[in-house]
Amino acid sequence: MSIEILFCITAIAGLCAKAFSKICSNIVSEKSVASFSIVLLVNSIVACIFFYISAEFSIALNGITVLYSLSYAIIAAVSIISNIVVYRYATISGITVISGACSLLCTTVVGGLLFKENIGGKTVLRLLIMIVAMIFAFIEQNNRNKPDADKGAKKKNAFIHLILMVAVIALCGCSNTLILKFFSASENVTDKNSFFFFTNVILGIGSAITFWIACIQKKDEFSNSIVLLKPRKIVSVAGNTICSNISSIITVIIVSQMDVSLFSPISSAMGILTGVAGSLIFKEKQSYLAYIAASIACIAIII
Repeated sequence: MSIEILFCITAIAGLCAKAFSKICSNIVSEKSVASFSIVLLVNSIVACIFFYISAEFSIALNGITVLYSLSYAIIAAVSIISNIVVYRYATISGITVISGACSLLCTTVVGGLLFKENIGGKTVLRLLIMIVAMIFAFIEQNNRNKPDADKGAKKKNAFIHLILMVAVIALCGCSNTLILKFFSASENVTDKNSFFFFTNVILGIGSAITFWIACIQKKDEFSNSIVLLKPRKIVSVAGNTICSNISSIITVIIVSQMDVSLFSPISSAMGILTGVAGSLIFKEKQSYLAYIAASIACIAIII
């Protein structure tokens, strides 16, 4: 299967994952640790089933694979929660532009330093284009969150939270890409399905322990978070999990065949396009700046 088709599949899977994350952001209590733990637990259970079937019911592990799984699980937990929370503060397209540009900057620099990749003129140009797109997205979100007479402090805090969440998502995205690159290049690991399976076993154990501790500390946590186990809400979490995992598997294949510094700008630009599509699906109000940012990002794909 060609690289172009693989990128298209990841874009479609990414769009579906963003849509399910948006739905999840509307059903998870902002301050409930138990609720987030339930989301992670459902996420890990569905993912384990998905990868166990993908591995044809045969899981192979060794020490190196377990180490990669542990590292990826920690980053994945932070990323999943951040992706759910961040949609409270901004639109899908705005988040995608900003986090994509930040992640691109990180992976380009790391690709040159760690993997000794050749950072050519086109890569630098793509980077500059994405930074310009990010600036327009930031202006658009800042205008959206400008304080008014009644909600000034709240909107200022929302924009600060947005910046923090996007920074976390960008760092997680960069770290995930690097781990997948190291994993795909290693000759001592087993296989990608076993890697992702054990990653989600770790996530499941960690989230179950966190849920138990949260329920012990607060009496109402159990009753408030258990409502997330209703079928419609489980479908939302499961849908996000499946789409994200499909994207992860294909990403491993792609980064094994191309440089991280080349993969990142193309992936980020396509992510922005799916972000705009997601905003249209959810009928989010967009200013002309959001469309300018998306149009600029398209140039990164074309060149």
